Amino acid sequence: MLRYIPCLLALAAASALSAQQHHVVPAGYDNQNGDCRELVPGIMASGREQLLIGQSQLTALVGKTLQAIEFRRHKFLEPFPSGLSNVTVTMSIAPMSPLASSQSFAANVGPNPVQVFQGQIQAPTSPTPLPNAQIAWTPDNIVRIAFQTPFVYQGGTLCVDMSGTKLVNQSSAIWTADAASQTADSVVTDLGPGTGPTCNEDGDWSSVYESELSAGSHAYMDACGLPYTLCVAMLGHPSPFPIPLNALGIGAPGAACYLDEIYQSQLAVLMPTAAPGCTTAFAHWDLWLPNQPWILGAELASQWLELPGWNVSNGIKWTVATSMPALDMAMVVGDVAGLAGQRSVNVAHIVRFEYTN
Repeated sequence: MLRYIPCLLALAAASALSAQQHHVVPAGYDNQNGDCRELVPGIMASGREQLLIGQSQLTALVGKTLQAIEFRRHKFLEPFPSGLSNVTVTMSIAPMSPLASSQSFAANVGPNPVQVFQGQIQAPTSPTPLPNAQIAWTPDNIVRIAFQTPFVYQGGTLCVDMSGTKLVNQSSAIWTADAASQTADSVVTDLGPGTGPTCNEDGDWSSVYESELSAGSHAYMDACGLPYTLCVAMLGHPSPFPIPLNALGIGAPGAACYLDEIYQSQLAVLMPTAAPGCTTAFAHWDLWLPNQPWILGAELASQWLELPGWNVSNGIKWTVATSMPALDMAMVVGDVAGLAGQRSVNVAHIVRFEYTN
């Protein structure tokens, strides 16, 4: 009788191993590096992130029990030092598709959310990868979160809601996770320089995020200037030529308007910031681009007016992508205690789920 025990143990072990399976989203990235990188909340900086994944990316998981989620390191050719984070992960079925998701964190959370993990996670010390090497899903390359409470996925848009707080003197300076982006044919064109003391060498103190100019996303318009300056952000139709403001008896010397029609405007105050590329103060305006066919290929222009000095920013013409986003994923990233974050439908984490039948 004893001679059967090793066989039975081997069969049991094989059955357990076969029961644990993996699924990577977006599709096609299980053995392919991503083209961009994103933070894992709390490993480098505290933050909150919602990852919304459409059912088209999760068909193989319908009816399965999710046991863990993994984030793979980016292919950056440097060693990544380890880092620790206190993390809470909640999962639910969002009441909308990723393309229809909201900047509001609460709006994206579905009924009966399940807290699948709360505790400390670690990003491992990860060695420098070889040039052009495929990053493997090995323990020294992944942040793994094993769920304390498994989640049964029954279909719909999965909302993975993570809040992470970095630990003092234990965060990593560089540990970033792999991400994938969808190439859009959106276009941003500088129409001409601005005026004022905060212009860069090209005469610019405003910008528009080209990568997010897609239906269902947002046009993110930024301005850099002197702290606590009052500004007017203007959105309209691009003028075929600069309109000198001194001809109208207003404006700083050399100031020109690059809009021949203004559709919408908004007041903003430039607040002190450490935003990348901005060493003084920063203002932000985002405009939702409807998830509708008529927005495809739309052409608009934006410019900022600084008060009371009547300086103007560079003018920017921007064209919305001519096709709908097809990633079927979205990310909303913000502060741990924030009510809303910055939303993207063209960039998403590459993650691997561990599941059982």
